[in-house]
Amino acid sequence: MVGRMSRQPRASEQRSQVKNNKRGARTGISSFLWNSVRSIVAGGLMWAAFPDVGAWYAAIVSLALIIAVVDHSRAWGAVFYAGLFGAAFWLPHVHWATIASGGWLPWVMLALTQILWWMLWGLSLRIFQMWRWARQLRGAIAVNVIAWIGVESLRSMTPFTGFPWGKVAYPQVDSPLGHLAPWGGEVLVGAAVVALAVLLRWAFALVPDCEGMRWYSRPAMLGSMVVILVVPVFLPLYSDQQAGAVSVGIVQGNVEIPGAKTYAIEGKVTSNHVAVTRDLLASAPDVELIIWGEGALDRDPRVNEVNGRLVRGIVEEAQRPILVGFNEYDPQKEVIRNLYGPWYPSSAETPGLGPLYGKQLPVPFGEYIPFREFISALATEAAQVRVDMEAVENSSRLDVVVGEGRTLPMATGICFEVAYEGLIAEGVRSGGQIVVIPSNNYHFRTSPEAGQQAQMARFRAMEFSRSAMQVSTTGESVLIRPDGGVIARTERQTGDFAVATLPLRTSLTPSAWMGYWPAYVTAVLFIGGIIMSGIIALFRAASRRGSR
Repeated sequence: MVGRMSRQPRASEQRSQVKNNKRGARTGISSFLWNSVRSIVAGGLMWAAFPDVGAWYAAIVSLALIIAVVDHSRAWGAVFYAGLFGAAFWLPHVHWATIASGGWLPWVMLALTQILWWMLWGLSLRIFQMWRWARQLRGAIAVNVIAWIGVESLRSMTPFTGFPWGKVAYPQVDSPLGHLAPWGGEVLVGAAVVALAVLLRWAFALVPDCEGMRWYSRPAMLGSMVVILVVPVFLPLYSDQQAGAVSVGIVQGNVEIPGAKTYAIEGKVTSNHVAVTRDLLASAPDVELIIWGEGALDRDPRVNEVNGRLVRGIVEEAQRPILVGFNEYDPQKEVIRNLYGPWYPSSAETPGLGPLYGKQLPVPFGEYIPFREFISALATEAAQVRVDMEAVENSSRLDVVVGEGRTLPMATGICFEVAYEGLIAEGVRSGGQIVVIPSNNYHFRTSPEAGQQAQMARFRAMEFSRSAMQVSTTGESVLIRPDGGVIARTERQTGDFAVATLPLRTSLTPSAWMGYWPAYVTAVLFIGGIIMSGIIALFRAASRRGSR
């Protein structure tokens, strides 16, 4: 009986076990704090990649750092650290929401929706790593690309119309990777960023725990990084004319702060634009087309005499079309529509207001409130109206007659619609020779929001090989070459104008042909990979239970 009894640990062994437990606890706490710090730093680096800092390379370092943290974490740890990473990026990135809303709740809620997506990304990486091939370099690159780009694609589509802000592709307009934009758009450029991040993560890993590592692996990884960064430089970005050129003048009339009070004064914002347009005409009398921003007319000029008189007067002075934007109220549906189009002088073949483009993708919680009766408290200043904005079903191609009867087809999207790759691609595919993005950034004052939006406009120019412009009521307004280079840029929160002769192009890039399809495919691969991994995990668990 005595021989069968388990030996009781001695007092010295008990003390040793207690010390080991304390040491393990201290190590666990240190690891938690270290990983937390790295996650926050990674989020800060990602923030620095975007305007107003604009350090494009910081996005690569950021992803490398957070991938290293997630790789060494359990599932719930990966979710937590990815959430910290997301908070350190999204809270400062969309801090402009506090200016628009006048409070912190809409800002936090907007950031939280995106943080949750990044937490899903952290979890998905841990799920994919159940596959042995995913722990090897090529597999690690593949699963990281599918996980990151898949989550980016999904959050850009849903809920409601999604929020395609803060994609890692956008800062690359200033990097060699921007040359990939015409060949695969946001998906290809974003995939290159992720691939570089994985290579950087493993090339400088303190513990070489990637399977299949050899003595030459690290130099090979660094060499691969150089190749990915250098090869795109040899892909051309075209800026030559294919259908002539057009001389345009963009007008930023300004909206004095507080903007709501300025808009409350009938004709005030319109008068601002009229004054700056006169300055433009005095400086550049030969422009063919004048472009105002979204909401540059503070009332519907078809029913408001003050605005109608102001716009008719300046168009007659200019004797050329002016693109104008305004809101239309529909009393039957009790909705408003955001409209944009040309106003022609009396000398034109069809004078007055021409065909209009209507905004297709109003911003949820910004321009309309889903389930208004339940969550109207989350509305931003932009939605503090008695009615919602209605989505308009129309093409994103808008034709304008310039010069001696020449038709200029444009691809257009209003304000935030610049972030929707497929919407602008549809306008280009249907014949748009130039991209025009009217915007109204007065809600965000001098915050980086306008710069973030202008960065997307530059990406669209590179992606579709089209001259592009962002024309804001308050700035910043930007004229862009088809290669993404900035010709002119105005300051924020001021009245100003800019003039340039922009090349017109007709050829279609692969990105224009594909539109949303690369994002759809990546999203399907991501969802399919998660489902397949879950099924295999269940089978493995059942098999283990059966063997026991």
